[in-house]
Amino acid sequence: MYKQEPHNRTARRNLTALFAYFCLHHISCVKAAADVDRFTHVCFVPSTKNPSQDVHPLEETLGDKVRSLRGIRLSVNQQVPSESRSFHKDWFEAGVLPAQGSETDVLLLDDTWVTGARAQSAAYCLKQAGARKVVMLVLARQINPDYGHSKPLVERISKVPYEMDSCAFHLSDMIPAPRSP
Repeated sequence: MYKQEPHNRTARRNLTALFAYFCLHHISCVKAAADVDRFTHVCFVPSTKNPSQDVHPLEETLGDKVRSLRGIRLSVNQQVPSESRSFHKDWFEAGVLPAQGSETDVLLLDDTWVTGARAQSAAYCLKQAGARKVVMLVLARQINPDYGHSKPLVERISKVPYEMDSCAFHLSDMIPAPRSP
């Protein structure tokens, strides 16, 4: 919804509020799990279906919320089919990261996760370019439960009601462990 043209202001405002809420309540858990004191850079996974797009709608929506971090732009290798659902080590190119050799900890943002192929390919690219740590955060997309690749994800997440206060790193505190026979 937030990507539609003309821009859906309500969807973008809701996405911005979701991101702000997540950062306020959960980013410290993410950083602790990744052993990151603070992120130094931010990167948005670019569109592979529309690689000529100057700015991804997610970056357009959230860019000013992460402006204190140095930005990294990835370019898309158009030789990799955009509909691919597999990891490709050469799907993206980052060049050399600014501040390479220091603690370059990247917050990698994407708006969808089906197989994780694009996000993992982007993270690999960033690591190859010199990032010390890359932490992936996925926001925003509604999942089509009828799409074949989404079905396993939908089955897993539908077992637990969505709660904005539920932290993925503390989810085991909320879900009772299976009882042994």
